[in-house]
Formats: sequence, C-alpha cells, structure tokens
Amino acid sequence: MRIFHSLVLFGALAFPAFPQAAVQPPLPTLVLIELAGGLDGLSAVVPYADPAYAAARPTLAVPADQVVKLDAGLGLHPALAPLADSWKAGDMAIVLGVGYPDPNLSHFRSIAIWETASASNQVLETGWLARLFAAGPGWPDLVADGIVLGETHPGPLKGPQMKNLSFDNLDAFIRDAGSIEDPGPQPGAAGSIAKVQHDVAEAAVALAKIRPQVREPSSPFPETPLGRSMKLTFQLLDAGVRVPVVKLTLRGFDTHSNQKADLDRLLKDLATSVAAFRTNLKADGLWDRVVVATYSEFGRRVGENGSRGTDHGTAAPLFLWGGRVHGGLVGHQPSLTDLDQGNLKMGIDFRTVFRSLAGQLWALPDAQLDAAFPLTKDSLALLNP
Repeated sequence: MRIFHSLVLFGALAFPAFPQAAVQPPLPTLVLIELAGGLDGLSAVVPYADPAYAAARPTLAVPADQVVKLDAGLGLHPALAPLADSWKAGDMAIVLGVGYPDPNLSHFRSIAIWETASASNQVLETGWLARLFAAGPGWPDLVADGIVLGETHPGPLKGPQMKNLSFDNLDAFIRDAGSIEDPGPQPGAAGSIAKVQHDVAEAAVALAKIRPQVREPSSPFPETPLGRSMKLTFQLLDAGVRVPVVKLTLRGFDTHSNQKADLDRLLKDLATSVAAFRTNLKADGLWDRVVVATYSEFGRRVGENGSRGTDHGTAAPLFLWGGRVHGGLVGHQPSLTDLDQGNLKMGIDFRTVFRSLAGQLWALPDAQLDAAFPLTKDSLALLNP
C-alpha cells in the first residue's frame, strides 16, 4: 500500500462516499501511459518508403514487408499489429513529430518539462493536470483526482491540492487501509498525521463499497505489469469508480544497445494491453468515455549507434485511443534528411496536444486551459463531439 500526502509527496487523499440518491452524469477518464526512457518513434511508426530510413539504420530498420501499413509511406512496427483493428475502426490516432522547442536530452529534465508543460528554461513544481484541476471543474463524488497504478510517480498529477491515490493491488489496499484507525482531528503537527490516517480510512471505505462490482474481464489482459495495471483500470471504471485521470507506466525505452529485442517486447506489451482494454470497454459500452494517450520524454536519434541501439533524440509520435478519438494521422512525419544535429525537427508541440485533449474531453473553458498551458493557445481536433 502506498499513501501520499501533501507533506510527503504530492497531495492529500480525500475520498467521499458514493452518493446514495442522485446518479451523477458520466465522467470522461483520461488514461495516460508514460513510455519511460524515450520512445524510438522511427521504429514504432516506420517511414518504410523513405530510403533515408534504411540508410540511417543498417541493422535496426524494420523491413517494409513486415510493417502494418497505415498509408503509402508510414506503417506500424509489427509488434503493434494488435492495434490494427482500432486503426481500421477509426478510434486510434497518431500525432506525428511531437516535441517542444529547445529540447533537453536529459531524462530527468525532459520528463519534468512534459509533466509540468513548462518552457525548456523554466522549472515548475506542479503538473499540468494539477494546475488544470486547481481552477475546477469541481466534479462531484470523485474517488480521487487521479489514480497512479504500478508506480508511485504522479507526473502531471503532482500538486499540493491534488487528491491522488497510488496502489497496485486493490484488495491489498482495502485490507491494509481498512485496518487503520481514524483518530479524528488532532492539534498541531499530530494533525497532519491524523489527516493522513483519516484519508486512508476513508479511502478504504469508498473503495470497499465498489469492490463487489469488480469483475474479471471477458477478454484477457497480458500477464505483464502494464497488462495488470490496464486490467485494474478497466475493473475500476467498469465498477463505476469516478476518476478523471489514471496514470500508468511502461518502462524500458532507453534502448542504447541491442534495441530490437527490447523494443519488440515493449511494443507488443503496449499493443496487447491497449487492445484488451479497448475490447473490454467496448463490450461494456464505456469506450466513448475513455481516452488513452501515450507520452515519452523524448524520441531517439535518426541514425543507429555502434551498439545496435539508438541514443537520445527529440520528436516522436504520440498515440491516442478511445471511442471519441478522431482517428488517423495528425501532422506530418518529420524529414529524415533535414535534421537538427542528427535529430528530427519537431512539428507539433506536446502542450498543444494535451491542451486540445483536456478541452475536448472535459469541455473546459479557455481560461482554465490557459492556467495549465500558458505557452500555447493552439488547438487540434483530436476528439469527435
């Protein structure tokens, strides 16, 4: 069990009991999957028809006859084949050439920029979702502002006012948290500890109420950490948990050497997990209420290195899935010959992507979006009404 409080990491827990009378309107949920380490976008979305691709990657280029073709120039890595049904159905989008100006190639600094939506030379302490929610929208009866599954890092959910929960096993959390006594209000420093205990006890009560509705999915998920986290995400949403954001992590994309085997495994994990998530939510009629989005701190360089891997780069594609997603390719594939010191030139700012998603998913006003994304006012049509 992992509990977070504003004095420790990123926010106090507060979980009101579910309402007994009024039924609240459906709440759209954003599922964020962090592809930690730096996704090699040129292997995930392959420019198979461009001769510069094979020339830059004599051992790593994915052969044209193996890709899942999207159009006459681009195709998916073969390990992403389980996503073909989503692509054909029009509920999968690929945003091409995503990055930010003046890119930083440090893992720690670049992921901080992505999570806070800061400028490259600006350090912010709160995530873009935390700033977005600070101004509203005040949804009633939330189980949490955000749920972090599998790993503890809150990412864009980090903020002192956020009510976030992290765990990897629902039954263990209910059992362990339910054994904590609620001490009631306490004075001074003891009050902070008491508040955590109170919040944990309340969380156990709220989640215990939905536990009888948690069921096994009809379509199986892969037995991997990501697969288990996506299964639990489905189970929580299927049981009626009201939460606007769930954050997951798939780690291992820092592929400096022997990239092929690792990337084959990682992309297969992503594809089969998302495909199972989609199948189960569609069967429950919940697919229109969910958007799944990937992000990674940066892409990889165009040319492979001497260790049959790729080094830190810049722009990369970002994937979107969901019943309301306007499917297809968004933007343009960056040139493989017009480079910036061996790196792809950004085409779309990631802040524009997430500003557009937030505004269209939750129907938020511009003033609220400005608080989270002061560096962009652009918008992309990513979701259907």
